[in-house]
Amino acid sequence: MSTPLHTIFSWFETGDFPTETQFKDTFLSFYHKDDLIPMEGIEGFEEIFQLFASAEAFQKHLTDPAAHSEYLAQLNAGNLTPAHVDNWKNKLGIKNVATVDSSEQSGNVYTKIQVDGFVDELKDADKNLASDIENIKRILLSNDLSLDELQEIIDFIKESRDDIEALKAVSGQTSEDKVKLLLDYDWLSSPKNQQEFNRQIYDKVLLLSQTATSAVVQITGSAVIPNTLETENVIIQARDSVTGKKINIDDYATNQTIEIKMLGDLANPINILILKVKP
Repeated sequence: MSTPLHTIFSWFETGDFPTETQFKDTFLSFYHKDDLIPMEGIEGFEEIFQLFASAEAFQKHLTDPAAHSEYLAQLNAGNLTPAHVDNWKNKLGIKNVATVDSSEQSGNVYTKIQVDGFVDELKDADKNLASDIENIKRILLSNDLSLDELQEIIDFIKESRDDIEALKAVSGQTSEDKVKLLLDYDWLSSPKNQQEFNRQIYDKVLLLSQTATSAVVQITGSAVIPNTLETENVIIQARDSVTGKKINIDDYATNQTIEIKMLGDLANPINILILKVKP
């Protein structure tokens, strides 16, 4: 037990002779530098110590997965709410990030395997389309007058469509005294029965088939040629006689003549196709 300082000071006043016990009590009242000062010997240390966690508590805190879970994100993001996730996406600029299908949720983009499959299908379709285009080009560039004949057939069908529809409308009738016309035909002479109707249709088709609907003329430059179709309602096409390639021209038609004006130099003679059209 230490001796108060005022007592020690009284033992060492001028003229005093301290005893052995007084010297001993004096030095026992202080800590030697080789001795450790106990915690209870430090005023306020106990209160300060309570402010710090023990090493055991600190290590436990470090390994606690729920430590600060109310304020910090866990490693497995288990404590993040949808609002937290949206906030992170906005902050990182990945709000519209692309995702693919997974075992838990559907993605919003195609996988590489799916994209490759689409590309392969497009490549196959493109090959087929390219082949079809090449076939069409080859036919259009060919010097084949059958194309002109096909155009004549198409024009004839267009001109006679009303007649064909009329025949279709009465094809199912067997009575000889009934004729039902779905449309008005100015050129019909009010047929009274099926035989008379058929005869007028036959005469019309025969007349159309005997009337010239096209002509082909070969020229080597600008020219004025007779109009054998005797109508200015014509379509005129110009093709290279060797390559079959279409040639740009200026043309003007009357009932008697057709004037052809070339717009450039010619490498080969030109076939002029003249098609009669319905006015």
